Amino acid sequence: MQKRFRFRIYKLLNTISFAGGQGIRHVSREMRTVIACAIVEITFGLDRYLPEQFRTIIVMPRRYLYPGYGQPFLGHVDSRARLVYFSWEDVRQGYLVPDDAVNVALHEMAHVLEHENAYQGIYGKFFRTTDWQQWGKLAFEKMKMIRAGQHEFLKSYGGVNMGEMFAVCVETFFEQPTEFEAQLPELYHHMSLLLGQDPLREGNPLLS
Repeated sequence: MQKRFRFRIYKLLNTISFAGGQGIRHVSREMRTVIACAIVEITFGLDRYLPEQFRTIIVMPRRYLYPGYGQPFLGHVDSRARLVYFSWEDVRQGYLVPDDAVNVALHEMAHVLEHENAYQGIYGKFFRTTDWQQWGKLAFEKMKMIRAGQHEFLKSYGGVNMGEMFAVCVETFFEQPTEFEAQLPELYHHMSLLLGQDPLREGNPLLS
């Protein structure tokens, strides 16, 4: 499936733009490609994969402070300005440690897809409405369990809201698929249907 993946990377890199922040004068080819890979990875099983709204990515060298918040950010999505921010140091670390379910590129791009999916543009939604609704019903119940301290597998950050629940599920789906499927088989199944792929399928992960 490498030809399909490379083609989508090429199309994506000709659709979105990058800018450096806090001392990064030039966003390198490595930075652009690794970050683009995150959105292609998530959407690999979907027909639609090019964003309409979020087409500018700001790359910071490391974690950064954002006005109004005390804790440094690894990355965030500015929905009002349609910008996506990343700490490059943390993006790299997310891929250097591929199985800890901590991947800021996947996490923030999951937020991008959620925002894009809510926007009814000329190309339609990323996810089928029924798949999104079925996933949401299951995820909401798991989110309540996380908040109650009754489930330990998914990161507790998934209990913040449904947006964070989706982002945490995406990280776990790609970085810990075996454990995810064993611990939460029904939620894993609906993640697979939603994204049109199954990372546990060798050779070709696509469902159709």
